[in-house]
Amino acid sequence: MNQVIKSLKSPAFQVVVETARKNAATIFINLSTNLLSAVLEGSTLGIIFLAISFLTEGDNFSSDSTLVLWFLSFFPFPPEQVFLVLIFVSVGLQAILSVSKYINRVAAAYLSAKAQPDVTGKVFERVMSFSYGCVSHYKVGDLVFFSNDAAQAVDRQIRFINDLAISLSFALVYLVIIIRLSPLLAVAATVLSLLGIAMQYKVIPLLRKVVKQVTEVQVNSAKFITESIQALRLIHTFGTQEKTVKHAYYLLEKMQKILKKRAVIFYLSEPILEIFPILSIAILATFTVLNQNNTETILPLLLTFLLALQRLSARVKMFMGTITGLTDNSARMQRLDLILDSRDKQFEQTGQQMFKRLTCDIEFHSVNLSYTNDNVYALQNLDFSILTNQVTALVGESGAGKSSIIDILLGLYQPTSGEILVNGQSLSEYSVSDWRQHIGVVSQDTFIFNTSIIENLRYGNPSASLDQVIEATKAAQAHAFIQQLPDGYDTVVGERGYRLSGGQRQRLALARAIIKQPDILILDEATSALDSESEKLIQQALEQFQKERTVIVVAHRLSTISGADQILVMEQGKVVEKGTHTTLLQQGDRYARYWHLQSDAVQLV
Repeated sequence: MNQVIKSLKSPAFQVVVETARKNAATIFINLSTNLLSAVLEGSTLGIIFLAISFLTEGDNFSSDSTLVLWFLSFFPFPPEQVFLVLIFVSVGLQAILSVSKYINRVAAAYLSAKAQPDVTGKVFERVMSFSYGCVSHYKVGDLVFFSNDAAQAVDRQIRFINDLAISLSFALVYLVIIIRLSPLLAVAATVLSLLGIAMQYKVIPLLRKVVKQVTEVQVNSAKFITESIQALRLIHTFGTQEKTVKHAYYLLEKMQKILKKRAVIFYLSEPILEIFPILSIAILATFTVLNQNNTETILPLLLTFLLALQRLSARVKMFMGTITGLTDNSARMQRLDLILDSRDKQFEQTGQQMFKRLTCDIEFHSVNLSYTNDNVYALQNLDFSILTNQVTALVGESGAGKSSIIDILLGLYQPTSGEILVNGQSLSEYSVSDWRQHIGVVSQDTFIFNTSIIENLRYGNPSASLDQVIEATKAAQAHAFIQQLPDGYDTVVGERGYRLSGGQRQRLALARAIIKQPDILILDEATSALDSESEKLIQQALEQFQKERTVIVVAHRLSTISGADQILVMEQGKVVEKGTHTTLLQQGDRYARYWHLQSDAVQLV
């Protein structure tokens, strides 16, 4: 019971409830047709009982029910004709019942159709609302499985709840009929139901345990296959296709074993539930015949009982199957809770103030950053300014903290302490979305969507004209190679732009940033994949583009930032030197040492 209450309060089930609230009209149709179907089913059995009684008792038929006598007053015919009329009435009721069931199923399907995209959207929105630090802890395959499996989990839950309501209402009608026919038959039906419940009580804990294992194995195999497909280039480069396929088969074989185990438990109650009704009918029919003297009375009673009990057993079986299905789906719903539950998640923090444009220097005041919120700091006590409409370069060895500065400037992570001032106000007071609209980023790890080049280029500025796009691609030295592609700017570049070289992808990323016309341009090793000639041409183009813009450059090749207005040298998360290229060389410290090391390496080449 505690498990049921906990499930009803879960975030995943609340999605189902919220969907039901939004679709109250559909729910009403569903419940109305369900009730109507149950009443029609009971009425059909009652009319069949009357028909058989008329046929067997003939003119001797009598009833203590005023309603029955009033109903039969409409058929002043011989018993045989009344029997046929009643049979056709029951057929008509069954036809209406079939239509009612159809409407019920369609209403449930409509509810499911509305719920599936809604819950998929909620999961996707939830993933998008996580802070970058939070979402980066998940594997890509895990997030894909969350999004894809959520709709199926909710769809199954809605169908099972609908089936549960149908089974209970029909079982109640059959039980009332059986009680009306004979208390002994009611006892038999109660025993049947109790045995089914007892069986499910034993099976459900076993099933709950095994479906959890099934979900875990399915998630692990889905994650591995997704990540392997994403890493195709690396797998081919290292020649590990056979090893990767072998491990995939290992996970799939593990899934096969656990699915077989699930099947054994899932269908365990069916043979017992199917055998018991027949056994009950045989025993009770024998007992009834042996203890009844009037065969004319016993025949309609027995036949109606057999039909009612057979249908009751089918509904009990359906009810138990639905309970089993809900248990089987519980692992999916629990997994959906993992992504919808807010208690252990960090969400992207955003202010309410609109950011219009950068007018003052960006100031870092005593900024510290710990990715793990412990005593290990990626950035320590930073105090400096990024000069407006000038070029600021960040240099230092790997792990010095250059990318961490970019991360907190973009709002991907929040400073553990200290603050960043933009236009004299804390960056946290601005809308993150507005702030990022004014930043263009070109990084070494360039992501290209599997769509046309023109759509990739317009990603940050969908309204850009073709002339603006071409102007930007020329500046980024990309126009020439784009024209040589089969469909020019309409060429689809493949997953992550695999049809393009690293240098071509970087040029597209640079052009995409230029088209956005940002106030702040961040170049994170933006020309690392280019040859020397292309790099020189792009640097010349950037010199024109950088006018009246604030530029932040992260570079390992110091020759690319020698003209920067300000160079920050970093070590272990701290700014250890600051100045221009000339002043830093004159100081003869860390920057001068890096410069001479790279100069010597170039001369050796």
